[in-house]
Amino acid sequence: VLMLACLVSVEGQTDLPTRLLFKRMSAEKRIKEAKKALLPDFKKAGLEAEMREALNDVNWCRKLRNQYAHCQWGWTKPLGLFFVNLEDLAEDPALIVKVMNKPLYVDVPLLTAQEEYCNYVREQFMHLQTAYEAWDRKFSTPKLARYIFPKPPKIARPNFSN
Repeated sequence: VLMLACLVSVEGQTDLPTRLLFKRMSAEKRIKEAKKALLPDFKKAGLEAEMREALNDVNWCRKLRNQYAHCQWGWTKPLGLFFVNLEDLAEDPALIVKVMNKPLYVDVPLLTAQEEYCNYVREQFMHLQTAYEAWDRKFSTPKLARYIFPKPPKIARPNFSN
């Protein structure tokens, strides 16, 4: 939705950007469409590198979400919380004898780091939207001050599993 907000700022209206990004398509294609639509204008505003980074980061978040959306969870007392990505399992050419055969482990610190990273990416888009609007406004009505959401400090991507 914050990626959409950036496109609404570029287009100056809500209808076309919403239809462009939310017609039936995969999240991966949605990010590619947003990239094509956003980069030319963000380049003019001097924000192309930041937008490319944010789009790459939101794509990483998409992959993180997908691993959890297509998984089966488990827990054992000695080993803790784990999951199996069923899409990865289905793509493996080896005979599937047991669904829980290749567990990926996670713990609270890792899940917290993943959530913090996704929040960081949201803040990147909040910054970019307001920075673009401030740039655009300075040309149309230079006397209006515009709040720019602070650029979040960069954080490292966490692992997908322990």
